Order: sequence, then structure tokens, then C-alpha cells
Amino acid sequence: MQYERLVQWARETWESRWPGQATITIWASTECSNKIAQQQMHAGRKLRGKARYDGALPIDCPVIVPISDYGSRGKKMMLTASAGAYVFRFSSEGDDPFEVIYACSYFDDDLQDLTAIAIVPEGKLDTWAAFELMCARAVRPRIKRRRDVYIIGGTDAFFDPTVEWEDVILPESLKNDLADDMDAFFTKGVGIYRQLKLAPFRKLLLAGLPGTGKTMLCAAMAKLAISHGRIVVYVSGSDRDGASFEKIQRALQAVTAARYPVLLIVEEIDAYLQGDDKARVLNVLDGVESPNNPEGALLLATTNYPEVIDERIAKRPGRLDRIFVIPTIQDELHAEQMLRHYMSDQWRDEHLAVLPQLISQPGAFVREAALHARMLAAHENRTEVTLEFLQESVESLLRQINSGNDFLRDRRPIGLVGNNGKSPKKSSRSNPFGFRER
Repeated sequence: MQYERLVQWARETWESRWPGQATITIWASTECSNKIAQQQMHAGRKLRGKARYDGALPIDCPVIVPISDYGSRGKKMMLTASAGAYVFRFSSEGDDPFEVIYACSYFDDDLQDLTAIAIVPEGKLDTWAAFELMCARAVRPRIKRRRDVYIIGGTDAFFDPTVEWEDVILPESLKNDLADDMDAFFTKGVGIYRQLKLAPFRKLLLAGLPGTGKTMLCAAMAKLAISHGRIVVYVSGSDRDGASFEKIQRALQAVTAARYPVLLIVEEIDAYLQGDDKARVLNVLDGVESPNNPEGALLLATTNYPEVIDERIAKRPGRLDRIFVIPTIQDELHAEQMLRHYMSDQWRDEHLAVLPQLISQPGAFVREAALHARMLAAHENRTEVTLEFLQESVESLLRQINSGNDFLRDRRPIGLVGNNGKSPKKSSRSNPFGFRER
């Protein structure tokens, strides 16, 4: 294991510098090697009590290849999380100076996940803990009232809450439930949580098939939250690091330190539940590591696969407080609202004829049908989208959907075969919910 090699190297290095002095070996915070923290932690900075930080000396470690990640901080690109080895130096009034041997490395060849260890002199753990805390504060996003949206793991381009609440086309009862739940939590629920000595952290899950509008709904709820003076923290899995617990952890630190009510958004939360990260994310959902923001924090998560979070998720209150199923189109009224929205100024009453074919389809189907119908009209140099064009568009999409499985099944396998030459079995996710919408 990599940490064992780090510990062995650190102990040998310590013995060569401070022979015979008693120490303890601990897991350490990876933020201590973060370049942002190292830039802000200047030599001479005072720590808890009479202790002082005297600077860091990079040293060579044969089992670590120094390498840094980078990201945006405001409008500037900066080096961030880093692998490396250091001697951190400290002093305090009336005591001899002391050092901590620190090593931070990637734990696994397949995961971009740092781990760190430290050799600390006996009796100096309080000073080291104070130093770790200051490094963590330097790294975590600083939530101030200057901005409404903070992106963890990406740039502002990854999330833009510009969707108006009125533009969300869902059954009115569902829309009202969502808006009322968020408003009631921040206006009344936070006080109730605090009276019960609970961290005011509420968790909502939007579950639904792909294309039902969960992302659009998140953007609309974010805009609604901002209009009421709340901060939005959005965790992005769209950068090269993908979905990692480290991003969730940074977001929780930011939410905890915020002095404002926060809406925390994590899309496709099931993507974060991989390997060892699953237990850590579930600890957050179970309340073990939930953020304790006195002004309140509301988690809005989405998933296409709720059973990945917990097979008994619907019967497990507490892990997620409420689950909202975002449905496909339920009836012709819902279909008409959706189609009118996407046809916009091209709407014609004759388009009502396609409504029965839109029932049980996701909103993304209606959007694509409307767009494709416009493209067909443009190709024919027509200024109006007639029923004929719209009908052709809808039927083309339906043929594509209905023939998709047959097309894939009838094709000769290209590489995706097992050792016995047979095609792999169909994924269990082909029926991701295990229940039918009413």
C-alpha cells in the first residue's frame, strides 16, 4: 500500500534529522500540500496558543512524484491540490523549535485521490491540528455576498441559473410542493432544526428518467433561491476530475463556513457513489458528516438511478428527507403546455393532433420534436411549421426510439463480447426504477 511506503520513508527521514525523539504517526490533511494554502500560509503566522508557523521546506521522496492539479479561483488559473513531501517548521515561546515530516501522494493508480501522512513530535499535536485547520480554511471556497453562485470543481460555464420558475413545465402540484418545501425550510424549518439541536440540513432528491427536465428544474430552483437572498453552491462533475468525494467535501466545507442560507446542488449524485466514496457520501446523507450552517443548508440532488443510492431508499427517511419523482408527460394538457412552449411563435392549433403521441415521453422528446420540425420546414424553405412537418418529426423520433434495441441486437458485435464469443447481458439499469409512475 502506498501509505505504508510513505510512513516508512517519513520515519527514516525523521530519524536522520531528529534521532531518538518520540513521535506519533498520523493521517494528515491533503490541504497542507495544496499550493493555494502554501501561498497563503506565510512564515511567522501565529497559530493556536503561543505557537508560530516558520515555513516549509520541500524535500525529495523516492515514492512520490511531485505533481499539481490546477483550477480557476475567480478569474485566475492557479495550482491547487499537489503531491509532494515537506518539512514543516514550527516554534513557540519557551520551547525549542520543532518539525513535522509530511508526505502527500496519490493513493491508487486508477483514482485521482490524494492521501497524506505526517510524523509529529509527541506533545505537538495541538499545534499541528491548528496548522491543518488554517490550511483547510485557505483552500475552501470563501462564500461572501459578492456572488450568488459558487461552482465546486469547474467554472461558471458549468451551471447558469437563468431559468425562470414560470418556464418549468411540470404538474402544478409538483411545482408547488418543491417551491413550498424549499421556502418552508429556510423560513421556518431552520429554527425547528436548531430547537431540536439538529444541524439544519435538509435533503431533497429529484429522481426521473433522462430528459424529464431535472437539470432545468435545478436551474430554476437556484434562480428562485437567489431571488430570496440565498447562496447557491453547485458541485460540478464535468471537469477532468469527474465525480469525486473530494468535491463533495469541499462543498460541505464551504457550506458550513457560509454565513448565509445555502442551496447545495449535486446533479447525478449516483455518479459519486463509487468504491470507497460511497460510504463517505452516505455518511453525509445520514447526518454523520452533514454541514452545520446555522442559517440552513438545503441539498438538491438528482439521479436517474435512485436504487444506486439505496435499494430501500423510498423506505429510508433521514438519508433523504423527500423524493420527488419527475415524471414523463402525463396527459394531453401537460403535453400541450410543453409543445406550446417549444413551438413558441410557430404554434398552430392544428398541432394538437400529435398530443396523444407525446404522452409518456420525457420533455426532451418534445423539445427535439419541435426543433426537428423547424429544421424540416427550413429545409423546404417554408416559413411555417405545418402539422405535416411536426407529425413527420414525431414519427421519426418514435421510430428511432422503438428500433433502437432491435438495431443494436441485430448488429454484429464489435468488441463488446465475452470470452465465449457471446454479447454481454443487458444492463440491469434498463429498468432503473423498478416501479411505474402513476
